[in-house]
Amino acid sequence: MIQLPKHLKILCCFAFFTWTLFAQNPELTASGDQIYCPQSRIPIVTDFDLVNNGGTVINALYVQISSGYEQGTDLLELNASFPNITSAFDASAGKLTMSFSSGITTSEIINAVKAVTYSNSQANVSGAREFSITIGEANYLPSSGHYYEYVADNLITWQDARADAQARTYYGLQGYLATITSLDEAVLCGEQTQGAGWIGGTDEAEEGVWKWVTGPEGLAGGVEFWRGGPGGTTTTFAYWNSGEPNNTNGGEDYAHITAPGIGIEGSWNDLRTTGETSPDFQAKGYIVEYGGMPGDPELQIAASTTVRIPVTTATGDSRCGAGTVNLTATTTTGILNWYDAPTGGNLVHTGANFNPSISTTTNFYLAGEAPGCSTGIRRTVVAEVLPEVNTPGQITFSNCDEDGTPDGFTDFNLNSIIPQLTTNTAVDVVFYSTRFDADTNSGSNVLAGVYNNASGNTIYAYASNASGCFHVTEVNLQVSTTSFPDSFSYTLTTCDADEVADGMATFDLTQASSAMLNQFPAGQNLSVSYFRNETDALLEQNEILPQDSYRNEIADEQILFVRVDNADSGSCFGVGPHLRLVVEPVPQFEVLNEGKFCSNASSFTLETSNAQDVYDYVWQDAAGTIVGTTPQITVNQPGVYSVQAFTSYGCTSVVKSIKVIASEAATITGDNIEVIQENGRNQIRVLDPSLLGVGAYEYALGDAIGFYQDAPVFDDVTPGFHTLFIRDKNGCGLSSIEVAVLGFPEYFTPNNDGYHDRWGSLGLDASLYTQVRIEIFNRFGKLLKTLHTFDASWDGSTRDQPLPSDEYWYKVKLTRNDGSISTHSGHFTLKR
Repeated sequence: MIQLPKHLKILCCFAFFTWTLFAQNPELTASGDQIYCPQSRIPIVTDFDLVNNGGTVINALYVQISSGYEQGTDLLELNASFPNITSAFDASAGKLTMSFSSGITTSEIINAVKAVTYSNSQANVSGAREFSITIGEANYLPSSGHYYEYVADNLITWQDARADAQARTYYGLQGYLATITSLDEAVLCGEQTQGAGWIGGTDEAEEGVWKWVTGPEGLAGGVEFWRGGPGGTTTTFAYWNSGEPNNTNGGEDYAHITAPGIGIEGSWNDLRTTGETSPDFQAKGYIVEYGGMPGDPELQIAASTTVRIPVTTATGDSRCGAGTVNLTATTTTGILNWYDAPTGGNLVHTGANFNPSISTTTNFYLAGEAPGCSTGIRRTVVAEVLPEVNTPGQITFSNCDEDGTPDGFTDFNLNSIIPQLTTNTAVDVVFYSTRFDADTNSGSNVLAGVYNNASGNTIYAYASNASGCFHVTEVNLQVSTTSFPDSFSYTLTTCDADEVADGMATFDLTQASSAMLNQFPAGQNLSVSYFRNETDALLEQNEILPQDSYRNEIADEQILFVRVDNADSGSCFGVGPHLRLVVEPVPQFEVLNEGKFCSNASSFTLETSNAQDVYDYVWQDAAGTIVGTTPQITVNQPGVYSVQAFTSYGCTSVVKSIKVIASEAATITGDNIEVIQENGRNQIRVLDPSLLGVGAYEYALGDAIGFYQDAPVFDDVTPGFHTLFIRDKNGCGLSSIEVAVLGFPEYFTPNNDGYHDRWGSLGLDASLYTQVRIEIFNRFGKLLKTLHTFDASWDGSTRDQPLPSDEYWYKVKLTRNDGSISTHSGHFTLKR
């Protein structure tokens, strides 16, 4: 609205009424449809004029970004100093206000508008900005040609707001509650007015059927813009907040711009006319729209201009291999510049079509820009070089006519042709009978598997990769006239060296390859392959691989088919059953487990047995010296001997060993015997059995036949003389020695029954002692008898008088050969 100077306010009612009816309004004209260069500053007009023939006092002029405004990055500035002008930019509304002092002139206003600039702080700014220039505070929207004003009036009802809006005018334009029919209007009225207020929509007449009932739409009886609740439909335009209109509290029949910060900025919700308890859902005012009513004057109190930021689209291109690509682009405005870097770099082309020649995938960078601008938003355009399919234009492929009918026709395995076309496993090859089908990859008349050249000697290979690149090769099929010599055969022989003799072995087939190649003229790059049967060989399928470790599948002997090809062209030189595999059995025989002889014998015979054939033999001793080459040999030294058999072919048996043991009778002396007497228990022990001889010995006490044991120790031996027998386990002899165990009986019975009739020493070896003295006493210590010889004994009497049954004592004094003396004492019982 035009504000009058203070000294004219007393006349405001009459003067304002008179002016609005009769005064001639100022007229604004502006031009400017410009291209914006990002991060630059640009005037909003290219030209501007103000005509004020009525002499209207203009206190301010307003410049607003009425469409496309981005709060926080867009900025309007008065980019010059004017003494009669102060300016301020309202970032929430996108509006620059220029306030004038009383001395302002029209030319100053014109120059000030020309000095207003627009800028954006972002490098990737997009879209377009419309600027409205008006002498009134109401927001002007160029796309509708209407003016919009937010009137604050806390808790006003929708009905009162409707009446108040209709009572308002703006430079002769009739006001009404805003009817918002486009997104531009919604953004300007909602986001840029920053107020929660009523608008002219309602469903009070029919629940869920929303109509604009104010302004020109109201004069037409109302215009429907929404049907239903949340998720309903519109045939024009609606800008409901999420989940609206929901009629949550009932009676929510009136459209309202949502409070800032509640859901979608500037969107709508439905409210009761009295509002709600929450301040966020209470009316704070209303939006008045001016324009479009019958009788409204035609005004030029506003003008508009546009600044556009180019929006580009582009299409990349690809090709198989190096060459020229076709890159195309469009822009909403400006010129199209192509660069070689995302920022900076070099300008390489200008225009909608760019045809660079490339050898590798290359990124180019496209921007729509104003002349002289190089900071436009660049989009990446890819010129892609796809991997080529490198196959020859033509090849000749031959196969041998070995199918039994020499007619020049044979089967070809199409898969065997592929390695002659490409070794790239990522390339797929399809064969066709006609060139047209191959060039178009039609999918019909595809040849697969086995093809007989009786149907035609020329076929076509369509080779393609995953990138869609392809190449067609003409394949001329030829039947080879070369072959192996008649009756040629080569034999590979190996030994059946497995643990189980089953006629199976592993062959290195490459050992036969040179013999196969020698059947054909030298100087050609030939290859040899092996197959189990003729069909596989002719069709080159199921080749035996790897060649150096094939295990025959038929025991003892197997025939393999051999195929010789030219490794360069794939041409067949010969096919046939020319390799014979033979598995030779290895020698099978037995030997005795062990050999033994006595030291007094001169030799021992080692021999093989149960041989399965006539073999050559090699006998060796432990040092590896050959000691014989016949099935049996005689040796005269103990040790470990080994024998291995050989067939006439050269197959060898496993090595078998036999141990020959020498043995002898034991040599025993008293020095080898120890008698131990402790605690009344006697033990006989052979001190070191290894000193007895080289035999393997066992021991028995008292009986040459009786029980023999391996241990050379006998416990709990009774006193007396005992014979120790030592026997060689290998039968080389029996040795013995008498062992004396000194002792004295614990009782005797002198009754002349032939058992224990006398008492005397036991095991007293006269060879060990020079003197003996044995004294016998009664219990009172009276000496009864003295014995002086080694074999002397007592009959239980003294002075020819028999003594009664009782306990008696003895003392023994023995003088050894070396003069040393040993004594023994104890007691015994006389029983009658």
